[in-house]
Amino acid sequence: MSSLNIDSREWNKLFPSDINTESDSILFIHRLFTVTLSVLTAKRHIFSNDHFSSKKLGSLFVPLFTRPTSFIEQKRFNSTVFSWIQGVSQAISQSYLKLATFFVISKKDDTVLEMYEYYFAYNNTGSDTHNESFLSTTSTDDIQQQVFKAIEQINQFIDERLEPIINRSDYRFCLKIQYNTSITPNDYQPTGFIDSCEIISPVNWKKILTTKMQSSRKILAQIKTTHHKMLLVFRTPTLNSTFRK
Repeated sequence: MSSLNIDSREWNKLFPSDINTESDSILFIHRLFTVTLSVLTAKRHIFSNDHFSSKKLGSLFVPLFTRPTSFIEQKRFNSTVFSWIQGVSQAISQSYLKLATFFVISKKDDTVLEMYEYYFAYNNTGSDTHNESFLSTTSTDDIQQQVFKAIEQINQFIDERLEPIINRSDYRFCLKIQYNTSITPNDYQPTGFIDSCEIISPVNWKKILTTKMQSSRKILAQIKTTHHKMLLVFRTPTLNSTFRK
């Protein structure tokens, strides 16, 4: 991978300056989830522009979730997106989080149009690490290049392969998380999440989760530190999707 010069001041507005210790790495992975979810939701026009601020990272301008100016929008947004981020951060810090899936669902018939799957792996004992190896250390420079490449890939993939979302009111946007069952307490639920069996929701989760889908799959990001790994995979069913043929 070619060398990439990123201003430390730009980097520190998005990520921790050091990613050496496990606690540093936890914060980095939490921020990485936030940044990539910000990028893909901004690029898909899932939320209006006033839900994002713009940060610079090298030659890229990176949208980042911010508090909306409207009080009504702020209340709704804070109770969903920022609660998701807080809950995901809590589950990562305990090594409980295995998979977080962001869904784009049609309100018309509960059809899943897009899925963004975040897989998490941990370099510690007792957790399911998806058979990932943590044999080598990773420098901050390597991590910066991985992050830059991931943001570029997300932007390019959405521009080239996905139809624009024109009327966001026609869709539902949901985040579902799954745990490393071998170490996660049965009654564990982080902030912003409740058991899908208990939630009163317009989304038919039972139908969605039991339907076997023939789907397109694209890896958008693979980023690792010495302590953690995050894999972001885009999936969409081949029928009734926003995927360009």
